[in-house]
Amino acid sequence: MDNYKEILNSTTGAKEYLFNAKLLKIGEKILENSNNKQFRIVTLGFKLPNGEEVERSGICYAANYEYGIETEKSYVTNLSFDEDGNPQLRMSHLSNADRANKDDFAGLFQVSKQLIEDEVVI
Repeated sequence: MDNYKEILNSTTGAKEYLFNAKLLKIGEKILENSNNKQFRIVTLGFKLPNGEEVERSGICYAANYEYGIETEKSYVTNLSFDEDGNPQLRMSHLSNADRANKDDFAGLFQVSKQLIEDEVVI
């Protein structure tokens, strides 16, 4: 998924974006934010909207990495912006790599159309 899906943060109302990023490195150190939530720094590889491939750091909260995460796998990542407009990347434990798409079922839709057309002919 090189596409960025725009979503609205239900708490802040701010625009955020979801996309897949490949997990390249997992930081060893467990850190804690001001809300006492534990996280690790991760290095992610992904394509920018202009198609350029980059590696950038992000965070993965304990609530996600406790499910088990592996390097070289792609995970859904959330892009938001802080009050100064700086991007913040948060990686989840969810993988979107094998998600079905409409092309997988193109024949099914075609069959429905043909059945309808056959009924009209009879």
